[in-house]
Amino acid sequence: MISIETMKYRAKVMVGKEIPLVFWRGKARVAAADDSSIALLVRGQRVDLTWDRITVTWKRLLSDFTLTVDELGGQADAVGLVSLFAFMQSDTVEVVDADGLLVLKEHEGKPVHQYVDVGRPATWGPWRRKIHGD
Repeated sequence: MISIETMKYRAKVMVGKEIPLVFWRGKARVAAADDSSIALLVRGQRVDLTWDRITVTWKRLLSDFTLTVDELGGQADAVGLVSLFAFMQSDTVEVVDADGLLVLKEHEGKPVHQYVDVGRPATWGPWRRKIHGD
């Protein structure tokens, strides 16, 4: 597991690079990164994420063992944030792309909030079809 400070450093050298999206088709591009925020282009929409928000969301994932795009609102910022974690923390999390779900690979105890059954992810097919217009 890498720290948020390491993520900041890596993000600064990733400007212009693409990362695969979770739950949505396509890729996001890192538009800008500095000590206070990171900007992603998610399917043509600019998403500005502060490192404070990223830290709070990462702590939420660590305490709940799961994180979903829908749990964060389901919009471009949620997809960008979950995709950023999936890319940068790939050694720490498993991705269930069809459900927009991240699951910690190693965890102990009980989650603080159980939004999704960790062992058996929920299916969000109808939402995905709505998002993609399928």
